[in-house]
Parts: sequence; structure tokens; C-alpha cells
Amino acid sequence: MANIHPTAVIGDGAEISDDCEIGAFCVIGPEVKLGAGCILHSHVVIDGRTSLGKNNEVYSFACLGKRSQDLKYDGSDTYVEIGDNNVFREYMTVNAATKGGTATRIGNDCHFLSYTHVAHDCILGNHVILSSNAMISGHVEIGDNAIISGYSGVVQFVRIGEGAFIGGFSKLAKDVPPFYIAEGSPAEIRAVNKIGMERRGFDAATILAVQDSLKIIIRSGLTVEKALADLGEKYPGNELVKTIIDFTADSKTGLARPKKKD
Repeated sequence: MANIHPTAVIGDGAEISDDCEIGAFCVIGPEVKLGAGCILHSHVVIDGRTSLGKNNEVYSFACLGKRSQDLKYDGSDTYVEIGDNNVFREYMTVNAATKGGTATRIGNDCHFLSYTHVAHDCILGNHVILSSNAMISGHVEIGDNAIISGYSGVVQFVRIGEGAFIGGFSKLAKDVPPFYIAEGSPAEIRAVNKIGMERRGFDAATILAVQDSLKIIIRSGLTVEKALADLGEKYPGNELVKTIIDFTADSKTGLARPKKKD
């Protein structure tokens, strides 16, 4: 049997695995699904059509699965889908998607610090970290191992690539390719996340290739099309460089390139 505090309110129809722990004054909606080993501290709210995988831990006053805040939401069935081993700290919020049949999705092993927000229709990969008070607008996509530092905000439809790092107190309105660092208001690409790459075991040659990609795409003064063509010719067969090229070519918002100096 799940360990459920007697003050918790569990909606009829909620699916709760036998080994979950649900603390005092939690409220669980009737369409919620909790996988094995989930721990809910006191005063947690999980509502809507929200599913959590295994071993997620949700701290007090977090609220997951409430309806989209998008004014276009028409009452259709929308979802929140959360993977395994995630941590949601105090006052963290996740909203459901907007369009019927769609979902806000969070992968595995992510860590959301206090007062962070993931809005409707966001897609987050694995091992993503949102530091305290980081706010993610609707339709944002964040790749694996990306870090959003404290008090930063991300504008709608922005994409943040795998292993990217967004500095604190930033306003990000354009895309950041994999393993790049951006910061400022508005945020601009500054460097490559060399330390993050080293921690993940990338060799020196790969790191140098990514640093060179930033020089060619961001600092060379070439058009994006020319920069990507030159980069592909210089590093044929390099899968990580190809990932950066493909990400940049697919950008709809453009990259967070530094403003040209007068």
C-alpha cells in the first residue's frame, strides 16, 4: 500500500503506485498517474491529465499539471508527461499544453529549484537544471544537460541546445546552440561551455572544434548560410559539429548573436 497521509485528498480514479509516499495536505487530481517510488512532501498539488514516472520527488507547495495559461486554451484535453528521477523543489510550477491532444514534456533526471516555472507546451530533455526563479515561457525546447541559471527568463518558442548554459539574470529571446554559453539582457552568446564538456568527458579535439564553430558562426561576420557551409567543409564527419550546424539551420528565432559594435 502507498504511504498516504490521512489529510491528503486523492481524487477518485487517480493511479498511485503502491510504494509512493504522499505527505500531509497534498491534493491529487482524479486523472493523475504516479509511478513507483514517487515522494510528495506536504502541500503538493498535482492536477489535470498529469503522469509522473518512477522516483520523482516533489517538495512542498509545488504545483504540477494545472491548465495552460495561454489565452488560446479552449478547454480541450491536454497533458503533462514527466519521466523518471526528477526533483521539483518548493513552489515550482508546470502547466499543461494548450492545443487538444498535446503535452508539456519533461524527461528524466532533471532538477527544478524553488520558484521555477515550465509553461505550456515546453519540451525538456534529460538532466536539465533550472536554478531558482528561472522562468520558461510556452513552447520552449531545452536539450539534455542544459542549465538555466537563477532569475533568468526564456521567451516563447526559443530553443536551447544540449549542454548549453544560460547565465543568471538573463533575458533569452533567441536560440542558443548546443554547448554554447549565453548571458545578459538581452542574452548574447559569449563562449563555449568548456567546463561542462570536460565534465562530460569530451576530448580536447572535440572541444576545440566546438570553440571553432562559435568563432565561425558568431564572430566571423559571415552570413549564417556561409558560416554553416564553411563549418561543414572544415569538419566533415564530426557529429557534434553537425549537430550544431543542424540546430542553427533549423532556427526560427535566429541565434542570440552579439550586437554589432558601432
